[in-house]
Amino acid sequence: MSKTLQIEVDPLLCANQERRIVGELEYGQLTRIQDDVEPSSGSIKADLTFSRIRKFVVLTGRISSNLVLQCAACLESMDFPVDIEIKLAVINNESFLSLIPDGYEPCLIEGDRLTISSVVEDELVLVLPDIARHAVCPVELPSSSASKDFVLGTEEKKNPFEALKSLKKN
Repeated sequence: MSKTLQIEVDPLLCANQERRIVGELEYGQLTRIQDDVEPSSGSIKADLTFSRIRKFVVLTGRISSNLVLQCAACLESMDFPVDIEIKLAVINNESFLSLIPDGYEPCLIEGDRLTISSVVEDELVLVLPDIARHAVCPVELPSSSASKDFVLGTEEKKNPFEALKSLKKN
């Protein structure tokens, strides 16, 4: 078993050995989701096992964490618990997509190596919301433009047709 998920493995060898990989990733090791996740997020834990189904290498297990996101409405932090069950069929050729065992998602790799941290981050990217938002924000938001907190621009806008008045025939 491993403590870090920043490793590159040979999926075929791991499947033949039925290798189990258990470890953690810290926020700073996640390059693609750093803009979406706040630094105060907990570590990402993974418990993954390689095995075989027929001629396919499969990767199964769990990824869990408590990520912290910023609510798009109130801009406050919000907890986003993650508990993902993964069932991936590792392939290196798109022609095998139609042959993947039922219930498994494809994990397409280039060459014969697989970076575990990339798999974990791919799965996190898939579960993150497009727009993070509390079900009910902890702070009161302005509900309409009639609200006292709603601020409208104070500058007076010019009438775009004002210049046409001078062209008007008397």
